Amino acid sequence: MFRLFLFIGVVGLLAACSSGKTALKRGHFDLAVKKASQRLQQRPGLSKRGHPLATQVLQQAFVQAYELHQSTIRRLSSSTNRDAFRWESVYKEYVALQILTDNARKCVTCSEWLSTFPTSYADRQQDTRELAAADRYEAAEQAFAYRQTNRLAAKDAYLNYHKALDWIPDYQQASAKADEAFPFAILRVVVEPLSPTNELSPDDNRELQGLILKEIGRNLAPSTFVHLYQPDEQAGDGYPLHQAVQMIVTDYTPYAESNSSSSTTVYSNLEYKVGEKKINDSTKVDIKEKVKGTLTTYRREIQAYLNLRMRSVDTQTGQILWEESIGESRSWQTEWQTFSGDDRALNGQSLKSADMFPPTRWRLYDSMQDELAGDVARRLRTKYARD
Repeated sequence: MFRLFLFIGVVGLLAACSSGKTALKRGHFDLAVKKASQRLQQRPGLSKRGHPLATQVLQQAFVQAYELHQSTIRRLSSSTNRDAFRWESVYKEYVALQILTDNARKCVTCSEWLSTFPTSYADRQQDTRELAAADRYEAAEQAFAYRQTNRLAAKDAYLNYHKALDWIPDYQQASAKADEAFPFAILRVVVEPLSPTNELSPDDNRELQGLILKEIGRNLAPSTFVHLYQPDEQAGDGYPLHQAVQMIVTDYTPYAESNSSSSTTVYSNLEYKVGEKKINDSTKVDIKEKVKGTLTTYRREIQAYLNLRMRSVDTQTGQILWEESIGESRSWQTEWQTFSGDDRALNGQSLKSADMFPPTRWRLYDSMQDELAGDVARRLRTKYARD
């Protein structure tokens, strides 16, 4: 127990003595200031060496971190910088400067040299937020002009208007403009009825279609910018449908049965008397051998398959945009055994018995169609999650 406390004490002492020197050497100046500041808020410790070193590290790291952030801000703010949304990066630098300053000012003995540096960057952060909002608003306005003919431009406008609002709430007319762009940004996809197929009866086809549409309807839209329409729905307000999802059952194997068997010779673990023999005129001895028999294993397997192909078609050009197959399968099997020969060769093993209640064709089909309907809904959510 004493060693445990000693170990914990040594570990705590080493952690407390972290002055940020290593971070400083590695060029992690902000981290060095943070660690040095934390060290100065702790008790000096047994050696009392940590505090003076931490004070030195803090000053050196702060000056270098400050100059690095200011240099980055000057580069980003330059009129020659053509980076998109550069003021957002500038804002991050001012946030980092504020954190750096707040950490350094926890040092009570550093006030003299810190007095030559700003204590707050709130005004500069606010100015930068205004500039960042203006950049986003300008980008949104440029895209907004093409909203009626280009869905992606409408989406871009909507997103940038909201990013402008993230920087400055109620910025200009961003909220109203975003609402105006939004209807044009929606990808409208109609899910058509299942196509007729020779694989299923019309009634079964309609039942599967109903399950699929029910699964689609009970789930949320795949994306803010995607609306999946049922076959009997209208796109509404005169907006066009962009894509049509078409589906057809391509294969249905209701009940494929196969039977097989295999035989093997098995032997007892022990030797048993199988006879006698004379070794001279008056002496008989037992003949012992491992007994054997033939173990036959029979296997019956039932399989069913239900496969569907789905694709998306551009309603304006008829071009196939994507195409996939989805399938469900079910498998049931049972085994049983027979034996011929000396029962002692089984070594006490019981023979397998057959399962006498195989699934019906309809039970297999119901299970597959329920799962297939969910598969289709999940695949559509995945396909349109990023639109």
